[in-house]
Amino acid sequence: MLLRERIRTAYLLCSLLLLGCGSVKPSAKDVERDLTKAVPLQSTPVQVLDYLSGQKIEHSQYLRDAVQGNSIHAVVRDTSKWAIVKTDCGIVFRFDDHDRLVAYDVREHYTGP
Repeated sequence: MLLRERIRTAYLLCSLLLLGCGSVKPSAKDVERDLTKAVPLQSTPVQVLDYLSGQKIEHSQYLRDAVQGNSIHAVVRDTSKWAIVKTDCGIVFRFDDHDRLVAYDVREHYTGP
């Protein structure tokens, strides 16, 4: 009887531990879906920067570059604590010569051993 209780307790603790280690990995699809709702095309750099700051997403300032084009770079970090390989989502916002958002590109980046 005592052995059964110990096995049940161990099973319960393992189950709770696994549930508590839920993943917080961002997926490119989820990030893109959120951006589509919050930052429409033709947005200004200020609107994009405000959104990124409000969501606490790491980002660069508005970069003006005649060769590569105007852009803002951002990254949504994987905040999981136990992942061996972390999955971050890098975002590049591209703007035209009139400082209007014309496109953004979301890509997953993997880091780990």
